[in-house]
Amino acid sequence: MPNEGFLQRWSRLKSHPETEPGSGPADLTPSLEGPQEQMGSGPPDLTPPLTAPVEPPPLPTLADAASLTAESDYSAFVARGVDASVRRLAMKKLFADPHFNVIDGLDIYMSDYNVPDPVSPAMLASLAHARNIFAKVVEDVLEDDAPTPAPPAQEQE
Repeated sequence: MPNEGFLQRWSRLKSHPETEPGSGPADLTPSLEGPQEQMGSGPPDLTPPLTAPVEPPPLPTLADAASLTAESDYSAFVARGVDASVRRLAMKKLFADPHFNVIDGLDIYMSDYNVPDPVSPAMLASLAHARNIFAKVVEDVLEDDAPTPAPPAQEQE
């Protein structure tokens, strides 16, 4: 099956391992033939087999994407060359399925951390020690902002 991708071949081999030659445990036993018999009598044939070119299937359209269900095959909609609007509609149909809306352990990060929590009086009392740390900074800022008194004017003679 030369037209199948890696994941499709892997899935097929995992579901039916005995259908592919060379995949069973019996094929792992060493052969009693000599090296000449294993390699063959002549050079390997490196010419590709003559086959007719296979036309790719037509690209899906918006009508195809609109008719999708949860059991549909979505692989054609993520292939190369598919229009972005068709792909987007197919993904919307796919993720509209309720089984994608299952709460998992990462949902603790869904909260809105932009809403401030009020500081309790007990916590405010525990922060009393910080007043001494910042008191000097606040005094310096207040002194810088205060207007400097003008020098006394001297009377002219």
